[in-house]
Amino acid sequence: MEIPYKIEHRKVKYPRLEFRGLQLLVILPQEIQDPSEILTKRKEWIQRRWEIIQEAVKKSPVLGDFMIFGEIYKIQNTSTEDPFINFAEKKILLDFKNPRHLKTVLNQLRKLLKKKVEAIIEDYAGKCGYKPNKIYIRKQQTKWGSCSGKKNIALNLKLVCLPEQVIKYVVFHELTHLFYRGHNKKFWDAIGRKYPNYKEHEQKLLEYWFTTEVFFKNLKTDKQTG
Repeated sequence: MEIPYKIEHRKVKYPRLEFRGLQLLVILPQEIQDPSEILTKRKEWIQRRWEIIQEAVKKSPVLGDFMIFGEIYKIQNTSTEDPFINFAEKKILLDFKNPRHLKTVLNQLRKLLKKKVEAIIEDYAGKCGYKPNKIYIRKQQTKWGSCSGKKNIALNLKLVCLPEQVIKYVVFHELTHLFYRGHNKKFWDAIGRKYPNYKEHEQKLLEYWFTTEVFFKNLKTDKQTG
C-alpha cells in the first residue's frame, strides 16, 4: 500500500482507522497483528481521504506561514527575549531555539480563540438561548470540538486558524449537541435550519483539518512539542 500508515494496538473490540494529523493510524485489537483485512476493506475510503489530504497540503502556504482567523501571518525566527504576535504587520515573532516561546505563542493563540468563541456564543445565546456551562480550548487530536454530558464544550485550538464564519459553524454544531447528543436526523435538521449548506461546511472543515496541521508544524522545530 502506497499510503504510509502506523499501527497502534489498543484495548478495542474491532479494528478502526483514523487520520491522525497527516498520517493514517490503524488501530487494532491486541490479538490482531495483520492490518491487511481492514486496509483492503476500507481501501476506497482511505484513498478518498488521502486525496483530500494531498489537495489540502498543496493549497497550504509555504513553510514559515501561519493563519489567524483566515489571515496569513509570517512566522519570523528571531532572538527576541519574549515572543509576540504583531497584528499590525501580521507577523509571529519567536525564537525556535527557545521551547518557552512556542508555549507562550500557543497560549496567546488560545486566549485569542477563547475570546472570539465567547463573543460568538453570547450572540447565539441572545438569539437562540444556546449557552454551555463552560468553554475549554484544547489541542484535540481528532475532533474540531466536543460537548460533554455536563453541558460543557471543548473546542480545538486549530480553530484559531479558520475564518470567523467557519468558527461560527463549528460553535453552533457543538451548541446544538446541548439538545441532541448524537448525530441523528433531529440534530442535522436543527443544523440545517441555521446552515442549509452545512454539508459544504463539513467538507471544508475536512480540508482545513489537514492545512491547519501544516500551519502548526510551521510554528515549531522537530525538537519542540506543543
